[in-house]
Amino acid sequence: MGLRKNKSFLDQASETVSQYVEQVKPQVESAVASAKDKAGPALADAKAKAAPVIADARAKAAPAVASGASLAAEKIAAGAAIAAEKAAEAAQVAAEKIEEVATPEKKKRSKVKTLLVITGIAAVAAFVVKKMQSSGESENWQSSYTPTPAPRPTAVADEAAGASPDEAIADQAEAPHPVTTPEDPAEVVDVADEPKK
Repeated sequence: MGLRKNKSFLDQASETVSQYVEQVKPQVESAVASAKDKAGPALADAKAKAAPVIADARAKAAPAVASGASLAAEKIAAGAAIAAEKAAEAAQVAAEKIEEVATPEKKKRSKVKTLLVITGIAAVAAFVVKKMQSSGESENWQSSYTPTPAPRPTAVADEAAGASPDEAIADQAEAPHPVTTPEDPAEVVDVADEPKK
């Protein structure tokens, strides 16, 4: 199952502009070529039409008109050369802009996504290693250790002669004394009720 990738607004706009650029590019190129083609013959045609008029004007108004005509011819030639140069520059700028818009920018990866992917891969690798290490051991979770039983009380021999009085009284009891703690004393003795001597 492949992952679906939504296109961003910028990607969609870039594709749309690329399509329009591809449609307009031949038209712009042909317009620039036709402008150059038309400017050359138009300039030549203008010179051809101006030549008889200039010759007639020369004949009529000799030196003054001759200097004006040569100045006009220079201006027309300079204007045509500037126009052709500007058309070529405009075509170059248009081609650069078209290329700039048509070439998509390289997307940068998100650092957070990269970190999450690397962390996920590391977690999966750790899980696999843990499973492989534990598969060799037995699955018994109970310990095989059996503690030794507590020692049993031995019968106390009659040592009445060698025992102190408290030990002798303790030996006479048939059952062990109950455990006493500060919270649960063996006998409660109220000291305040004792008579003063």
